[in-house]
Amino acid sequence: MLDLVVAYGPLLFQIILLLSLVIIISSYMANFFGGMWVPSSMETVRKMLQLAELQQGQKLVDLGAGDGRVVLLAARQFEANAVGVEIDPLRALFANSLILFMGLRHRSWVYYADVFNFDLTGADVVVMYLTKATNNRLKPRLLAQLEPGVKVITRFAIPGWNALLLDDNAMIFLYEIGNTGPDVETKLVVL
Repeated sequence: MLDLVVAYGPLLFQIILLLSLVIIISSYMANFFGGMWVPSSMETVRKMLQLAELQQGQKLVDLGAGDGRVVLLAARQFEANAVGVEIDPLRALFANSLILFMGLRHRSWVYYADVFNFDLTGADVVVMYLTKATNNRLKPRLLAQLEPGVKVITRFAIPGWNALLLDDNAMIFLYEIGNTGPDVETKLVVL
């Protein structure tokens, strides 16, 4: 046994060090691309999807999917076709492992990708739990790729847009593409 430790100890140390660095870098990577990972409670996720009136068969895109909880709930409870976009490869891997384990691969997946390069066309609902600054950077992309009537759900306001609905308790904003101008009157709701 001692021979194995002596022979493979340095290699084992290097592997553990490398894995630790990958985990640490992965944990902070999202901060540079849109926002740190702060998971929403399942109750909040459910409220977001109810506020969007997500229907069976609709396409949901979750920008900054994290562990995939929005994608999983949309596919499982609402029977939507749900895809997530996550810049952290470990979180994307974890989310896809859950998707496979729950048998939801036929209508859900989390892609390891950058939210600024992901194709949003065809989405019926877009979910974003990103910072205000990132939301603002995504506005031109949302307007260019989404059809009028597509619902955008956020936890932070999109600067310059007026929300259709606002759950003030949960801080959930619902926007509708093509209907975000100054004439839009925000309705307060409580779910």
